[in-house]
Amino acid sequence: MGERQLNPLDVPLAERKGRDLAIELWHCFDQRRFRDALSLLSEDFEAHWPNTRERICGPEKFIALNESYPGIWRCSVQRTDECADDVVTVTKISDDVTSLFAVSFFKVRDGRIVRAEEYFAYNGSPPHDRSAFAESY
Repeated sequence: MGERQLNPLDVPLAERKGRDLAIELWHCFDQRRFRDALSLLSEDFEAHWPNTRERICGPEKFIALNESYPGIWRCSVQRTDECADDVVTVTKISDDVTSLFAVSFFKVRDGRIVRAEEYFAYNGSPPHDRSAFAESY
């Protein structure tokens, strides 16, 4: 008889791996269960968005900002990398009109996300003809 695989969500929050926390955060956002994501964030959580030079201090403000953002956005994690207390995710975010990628750098401490630094890039055509050097996919 094989060993039962443990669901990462069955592990107590303080013992979860950073990768599992980051994926669960995106999963909550994808399902518009923003309030469920609060428990994944530390009390001193901060998010930094260098593209727009914004800092969001506190888990409540971060959740409220995402909860009130216009539209219904779907979030699909494409890649995760983890090293010690740091996790990087590449997530495709889209609604019916716009598609973008979020590259997120998370810092985890004591089973909670304490910091996020996120870069957002819209998907689309290259800004000028580079077909002599690159192929589209």
